[in-house]
Amino acid sequence: MDYRDYIELLSQEGLLLEIDEEVSWNLEAPCISAMNYRVENGQKSHVFNKVKGYEGKGRLFGSPFASPRKRAWERANIIFGLPKDTPWNVFRDEFIRRLGHPLKPIVVEAGDAPCKEHIVMGKDVNLFDFPWPFIHQSDGGRYGTLQTHIIEDPDTGWVNWGNYRMMIVKKNLMTALMVPVQHGPGIFYAKYEARGNPAPFVYAVGGDPIINFAAGTTLPSGVCEADYAGGFRQEPIKVVRAETNNLYVPSDAEIVIEGVMLPNEKLDEGPQGEYTGYVHGRAPMPVLQIHCITYRDNPLIPYVVGGSTFSDEQALSQAMSPVEVYRNLHEAGFPVKNVRFLTELLWDGLVISTDVPYEGYVNDLRAYIESHKIDLWGNQRIIVDSDVDIEDEDTMYRIYQEMGTRIDPQRDILRGDADVLATPLTPLVNAEGRQKGIGQVNLTWDCTTPLNWKNGDKKQPVDFKKMYPENLRDRSENILDSI
Repeated sequence: MDYRDYIELLSQEGLLLEIDEEVSWNLEAPCISAMNYRVENGQKSHVFNKVKGYEGKGRLFGSPFASPRKRAWERANIIFGLPKDTPWNVFRDEFIRRLGHPLKPIVVEAGDAPCKEHIVMGKDVNLFDFPWPFIHQSDGGRYGTLQTHIIEDPDTGWVNWGNYRMMIVKKNLMTALMVPVQHGPGIFYAKYEARGNPAPFVYAVGGDPIINFAAGTTLPSGVCEADYAGGFRQEPIKVVRAETNNLYVPSDAEIVIEGVMLPNEKLDEGPQGEYTGYVHGRAPMPVLQIHCITYRDNPLIPYVVGGSTFSDEQALSQAMSPVEVYRNLHEAGFPVKNVRFLTELLWDGLVISTDVPYEGYVNDLRAYIESHKIDLWGNQRIIVDSDVDIEDEDTMYRIYQEMGTRIDPQRDILRGDADVLATPLTPLVNAEGRQKGIGQVNLTWDCTTPLNWKNGDKKQPVDFKKMYPENLRDRSENILDSI
C-alpha cells in the first residue's frame, strides 16, 4: 500500500473529500484541514488536486489520519487492513502481535521504483518546486510535517527511520527539529557532528502510511523501523537505493530529498504551531543541505495541522502511543489491563487501568515509566483500578469521580523528576530544556482504591446496577422512553 492506495480506500469508505477547486498552499489548504475537526468531527480527509501555482506539479493531502474523537484509531484500523470499526482492544492486540514479526525490506531496481520517475541533481534542486504548505500565520516558514528521516550510524550500520518535522529555508536548504534524545538526531550529534563530519540523510515523503506508525514506535537502538513497517504490513516494504548516498528509501515514496546534515552549523527552526495548542518557538537546529530530489508524477504531500483542538496528530498518537505504553508495562511485569489517552486532554492525559497488588505499586509504576522512552507520552498519568472501563464513551465522568473521591493530595499525587526525557514541544519546558530534551515535570494521579478500603474500611460505591434490581431498571427505562 502507498498513500495513493490509501486514498482509494478512504474514498471507498466515504471518508475522502476531493477538492478540485484551486486552493492556495499558503494557509488556505491548512485552514480547511483545521476546520475539518470543527465541522466534520474528523470524518473526512482532503485531497487538494489543484494547488495554486502548482497545477500538475503537486497535490496536498490534508487530515490523512482524521478520526472521530471517540474512535481516534479509526484510520489506523484502515491502514492496518482491519475493518474501520474494529474495537480498541482488538487493534491494540493486533498491533502488538505484528510488532513481534518484523520483516526486512526487499530491494528493487531503480526502474521499478515509482519514486525515481523524476530525478533532479545539484544546482537544479529546488524545494520550492513542490507545494509545501504554510500552515499557521505564526510559523517560521513552509513545513513538511509528515515524512520519514533516514540516517545511518557510521560505526554499526544501524539505519534509523524517524518522524521529524522539516522547515524549508532556501531552494536547497532545510532545517529540522532534531532533539538529541531521539535516535536519528542522537546519531547525528554523537557520531557525525562530534567528529566534524557531514551526515548523509534522506527525507522520504509518502510511501506506505504504515511507515509513520513504525517510525513513531519506541523501538530499541540498533533496530531499523523499516523491518517493523514490514511486520505491520505483513509483507516486506520495497526499498530502492538513493541517488547520492548508500541509504535505502521506500520505492513508492512521493518525494525523496537527499543531502547532508552539516556539522556545527545551525539555522533557526520554528516557530511552529504544535499539537499542544501552543506555538513552539525558534531554536537553533542543524542545517540540511540538499543535493538531489527524486519524485513521482504530480506528487502527493501529506501533512498534519497541529493546534488546540483534536487533530491528526492526536489521532495518530492516540492510536499508537497507548499501545506502546501497554506493551512495555506488560513486558516489565506490571499487571496493567488497558491504556488510553483522554482526547479531552489532547497529548497530556494518559490513563492506565491496572490491578494494585501491593502498597507502593503505583509509585513503582511511575518510576518505571520515567526510566523509559515511553515517558515522552502524557505528562499527566491517571492511574485507575482495573475495573474502570477506560474504553467507555463516558470514561471522563468516571475518572473525574475517582480523582475527586480517592486522591489524598499528600499521598496520591506523585511528582516526577524534571531531569528525565521530555517532549521538547510541551509549553511547560523552557528553551534550555527543549535543547536538551529534558525539563518536563510529570504528575501521576493515583486514583486507585486505597488498600485500607479493601482491608476493613471498605467503601461501597453507589452503583446503579447494584442498587436496583434488573426488573426495576427495565421498567424505569420503558417509562422514560414512553414520555
